[in-house]
Amino acid sequence: MRRTLALVLCLMLSGCASNQLVGRMRRASRDPGQKLLDLPDKVEKHYACKERVLPWFKLERNEINPKRVEPGTQLNHRIEYALCPKSPTAVVTGTLTTRVRFKGQVVLLDEIPDFELKPGRWRVDAFVRLPENAEPGVYALEIHFEQGNVRINQSLTFGVDG
Repeated sequence: MRRTLALVLCLMLSGCASNQLVGRMRRASRDPGQKLLDLPDKVEKHYACKERVLPWFKLERNEINPKRVEPGTQLNHRIEYALCPKSPTAVVTGTLTTRVRFKGQVVLLDEIPDFELKPGRWRVDAFVRLPENAEPGVYALEIHFEQGNVRINQSLTFGVDG
């Protein structure tokens, strides 16, 4: 592991590493799931939640790694969000929908009913495997969540190389 890390650092420092390699390394170092980054008290102070209509939500980060992939491989989708709940431990539950589109058509669809947005600041990592027969071109990964005044409607693009 140390040799691999040293080689990656050497390549990055020498300018030899491409953005694609960096994206692959990020993807490889991530595990699927959710991780608590900050407790609700810290988020409340940062966003002055007491002055807002609750629940209040902010999508702080939405990214794909790597941005270019081969057919049949995985990409990592990461979001980070902050939620100020109505009460200290309340969650916002709804359906999280993820779509992958190519040429305007949905090629992958994943729906998670009863997905919980939790109080505080959270990181969520998910992995999407592209079909072996995915055509080269530009794709879009879309996420959608709506429950009351808490909404996510985001789209990111990535490339599939032939």
